[in-house]
Amino acid sequence: MAGHTRRDFLKTTGAGALAVGLGAPAQPPTASGAAPTAAQGPGAGTDPQSGAGQGRPPTGNLGTVVWRGDPDYEATRRRMVWNARVPDRFPAAIVTVSSDQDVVEAVKLARARGLQISVRSGGHNWVGSSLRDGGLTVDLSRLTNVTVDPAARVAAAQPAIRNTELMAALGAQGLAFPSGHCPTVAIGGYLLAGGEGWNQGSWGPACQSVLAIDLVNADGELITADAQHYPDLYWMARGVGAGFPGIITRYHLRVYPAPKVLGLSIYVYPLDQLETIVPWLKSTVGSLAPSVEMMSLMSQPPPSVRGQLADPSARYFNLWPVAFGDSPEENAAALAPFESAPGLDRALVRQFNASVSWSDLFAIEAAAFPEPARYDVEVAWSNADPLAVLSDLRTRLARAPSPDTQILAAITPPPTVDPTAREMAYSLAAPLYVTSYCIWKDAADDAVNMAWQRETARALEQFAVGHYIGETDLTASPTRAAESFAPGVWERLQAVRQKYDPQGVFFGHVGQA
Repeated sequence: MAGHTRRDFLKTTGAGALAVGLGAPAQPPTASGAAPTAAQGPGAGTDPQSGAGQGRPPTGNLGTVVWRGDPDYEATRRRMVWNARVPDRFPAAIVTVSSDQDVVEAVKLARARGLQISVRSGGHNWVGSSLRDGGLTVDLSRLTNVTVDPAARVAAAQPAIRNTELMAALGAQGLAFPSGHCPTVAIGGYLLAGGEGWNQGSWGPACQSVLAIDLVNADGELITADAQHYPDLYWMARGVGAGFPGIITRYHLRVYPAPKVLGLSIYVYPLDQLETIVPWLKSTVGSLAPSVEMMSLMSQPPPSVRGQLADPSARYFNLWPVAFGDSPEENAAALAPFESAPGLDRALVRQFNASVSWSDLFAIEAAAFPEPARYDVEVAWSNADPLAVLSDLRTRLARAPSPDTQILAAITPPPTVDPTAREMAYSLAAPLYVTSYCIWKDAADDAVNMAWQRETARALEQFAVGHYIGETDLTASPTRAAESFAPGVWERLQAVRQKYDPQGVFFGHVGQA
């Protein structure tokens, strides 16, 4: 991005003029990062958790403001989180913004009221990081625009645009991006976490394709960060997760020529075939074309093939390799190794190289991860033998209280992520990515499902070398966020935070020391 100033970006994206920087706040958070008490800041002597007694802020360029105590507060609070199991954390106010200037004004409001800021793009973070006690939640859900420059192969996308919406806009121009797999995820939190997305073998983690970000910083200034301007903020934004000291209002993305044909194979094996299939997968992934992405689930089968099974409600080992190519023949060659797997004659479903659309792939993901539902998730990166990990989890899965609970595993070649984090904070990966998704429907079943998940998470820990910041249970340990980065990276992240937000205007990662 050398030679690109913020003015250049504004010409490209049509964004408004720079906001004027703020002067000294009426009452910033304390140096420790904690929000002031009611006695410290404006409105002393009133309830700091509501707008009562404090007066309403002007709403001209602020967006929609809901204070705790307002009639629609609880419905608004619950809307902030995709997970039906909404955490018991209560912001003082929630601001839903519609523009960059709204975001600037929201930061001014937070500084004037002594409220720390949390940010919500799509609310898909299952632990509900955007809900923080006593703070100001800035809801970006109206920021969903995208502009595409096909000739330059770049796009400027606002943070609340969803994966399906981004891919549709790019697809109309013959382009694509390593978007997240789940259709309803917004790109804001996804990119901040690093972005484990489609066709990662060819395109890399999604944050690697972030060229620049527009953000409102802790001083209420609208700036652009890239490799030449505020490079440490740019570095941090590519992998930090939900702990960035600013509000990103636009991502400038490198995009790619879309594969002309997507080829999907589906194999459904009985769970007793793990011992046959998993060692073969481990030995084979290194020789697969980079354009092949392979996902496996110990779960109920995909809806499209349930009619082929005697017991469609049972769990199986479901294997879904996808090829991203330019012809059915190219995809057939890339997917051919799966047709020579040992135990293929024991596959209960065998579908080879069906041509599908992005919409089809998103539909499979949507069926695998139903909503609305109650979720508890834990994820680990592991260097352990995949069979040892999955056979242990298979035993535990048989005792899961909910039939919707499942285990996802991605067995990959050795990762190419740079553990020195020279270019981006995203710095930890391993050949096995494994996630326990505990999924259930009724709040009355919370205790039994969460107890199973806690036990499973403890068992998974023995195999883990770290966690993925986008899905790990940050509330499980005060060091869990630090364990989601390569050694030394957490300390670097905290140094950047201190540099750009010394007064703690923005919350850090939820539950962390």
